[in-house]
Amino acid sequence: MYKTLVLTGLRKGELASLTVGQLDFDAPVAHAILNAADEKNRQGSSIPLRADLVTELSSWLAERLGELQEQARRRGEPIPVRLPASTPLFHIPTGLTRIFDRDLAVAGIPKRDERNRVVDIHALRVTFGTHLCAAGVPLRTAQALMRHSKPELTANVYTDPKLLNVAGAIDALPALALPPEAAAPSATAAGEGRQPRRRATS
Repeated sequence: MYKTLVLTGLRKGELASLTVGQLDFDAPVAHAILNAADEKNRQGSSIPLRADLVTELSSWLAERLGELQEQARRRGEPIPVRLPASTPLFHIPTGLTRIFDRDLAVAGIPKRDERNRVVDIHALRVTFGTHLCAAGVPLRTAQALMRHSKPELTANVYTDPKLLNVAGAIDALPALALPPEAAAPSATAAGEGRQPRRRATS
């Protein structure tokens, strides 16, 4: 669940709204359909899904289908070949905040960072935005993936500048090497402008 939040930028409530029927893993670009009623801006969106996430979600859903089939066998009911479209992708527990805090403790991650910022579920959305920026994704594209109305929100609120590779950006600048003759001053040039010393007189 946490990986899905980090790799999609979905809000907790949006993730909770997704069902199996809203997933399309076989499209040219695998995606999830977020209904307008479940999205913060009430517009509805297609959320692209990375290949490794699709693989893990497929395995997760296959396990759940296996459990459902086993339950049907025990009851003597018809064996389903697929999960119902209305099946939630994840069952988001009501105590998710408490569970997340427990997982932070197990992983050795402080609840507050050195700048006194709280690490919570929504912070995973900031992680998503920061990763996009660090990967060199253009701001307008990152804004679209974050589903923000203004680029300033993406750049200033959902990107942590302290996690960006600033030094690497400097190294990416083009080389500006001087020609060999200009690299080191000649002895003649070094002596230009000097005034001869006068001999002291008594």
